[in-house]
Amino acid sequence: MDLSQKRVLVIGLGRSGRAAARKLRALGAHVLASDVSTSDEMAVLAGELRDASIDVVLGPQDDGLLDGVDLIVVSPGVPSRMPLLVRAAEMGLPLWGEIELAYRLTDKPIVAITGTNGKTTTTTLIGKIFEAAGWPAHVAGNIGTPLVSIADDRRVDTLIVEVSSFQLDTIIDFRPKISVLLNITEDHLDWHPDYEDYVKAKSRLFLNQTADDIAVLNLDDADVGSLVPGIQARVVGTSKDELDHGVCVSEGRIKIRLDGEVDLCGVGELKIRGGHNIDNVMAAAAACTAAGIDAQVIAEAVTGFSGLAHRLEYVTTVDGVAYYNDSKATNVDATVKALTAFTEPLVLLAGGRNKGNSFVPLAESLTPHVKAIVGFGEAGRDILQAMPADIRQEYADTVEAAVACAAELAGPGYIILFSPACASFDAFRGYTHRGDAFKRAVLSLGEDYGEEDN
Repeated sequence: MDLSQKRVLVIGLGRSGRAAARKLRALGAHVLASDVSTSDEMAVLAGELRDASIDVVLGPQDDGLLDGVDLIVVSPGVPSRMPLLVRAAEMGLPLWGEIELAYRLTDKPIVAITGTNGKTTTTTLIGKIFEAAGWPAHVAGNIGTPLVSIADDRRVDTLIVEVSSFQLDTIIDFRPKISVLLNITEDHLDWHPDYEDYVKAKSRLFLNQTADDIAVLNLDDADVGSLVPGIQARVVGTSKDELDHGVCVSEGRIKIRLDGEVDLCGVGELKIRGGHNIDNVMAAAAACTAAGIDAQVIAEAVTGFSGLAHRLEYVTTVDGVAYYNDSKATNVDATVKALTAFTEPLVLLAGGRNKGNSFVPLAESLTPHVKAIVGFGEAGRDILQAMPADIRQEYADTVEAAVACAAELAGPGYIILFSPACASFDAFRGYTHRGDAFKRAVLSLGEDYGEEDN
């Protein structure tokens, strides 16, 4: 693909946008990068791009940015319905997302993973399995490293890519060799106009796959299963129920039933808790089996995997109360799934910024082991209002105050679960920043109590 001397407009200067701008410049394109933010941090980033011979405009984005442009590359999270992009479409200008640009720069097979929840865990686990097999691969995409940064890395044979609905919304030719769809539940309805649009964006993962490709789908999810008739790729299903063909749970063990049957491991051998993590393991096993990795390698990798920070992460035990950090739960369904990982009496901490989701499904999922809920932050009171009247409810302005409040409500043998069900941007830079604040508050609490058991 020859982009030399082309005039390319990059919209949005988050991590992916900056990586795309640098790659385009390295390919010889004339790059104009634009972001609506005029913050001090963005000004510094803009200065770094200008030092790399990239033109940058910060602030309002009017139609003048489109003058003389041959191509637009848009960052994830920039709505395709924004006026500038609508005008660009009317002008017939090609519009690519960052992963579309990356796809056109590589000839490497791609394993692409999406879903409302679990995609980071599953992507990481697939990467661990490839590593255990000794197969050169790189994990990238929505998980952290922009795909465009490593798409043409000669040291890598396979690209393992976490993709979001934002990224899938702007693909054109992007075609994974193996695709994985974990689940679809309400999320990002502050960005997508409705749930149907969100489902459509997720389903675009299969848009360009053919019968030569593999699509791994969680058949326990009704919305995922409904997509099967429209998929051209060979479908490999996963389920906690029996399957004749696919990866399933049978008599407490994970079985791979593709070419014959392989007894992978017992569910009880997994270190990561919760039924949703069984789904993630089955999806990873299906994808890696399809890629040709030996089942013994897969079994050793999945049973040795202890999970990721901010995802049902054990923090410490104070006065007999165990604290878990699940800050990555940025939507209601993630919190519902987290609650299924525990049977002990539990105090739930939930709050942050709502992304347009209803909290009624959370209320309906509560079982008697959930003894109290502490709502915090911007959406904390809305969460509490949706909860049953017979459950203990408290509100706290901050995460630190919520931890202190929960500690007063819990007793020996309890779990305190920090699983917010909301975005973090009411008070934090992201879920990791929020999770770190929770952990600091818990560890400080342990010091105050003078008793801590790690």
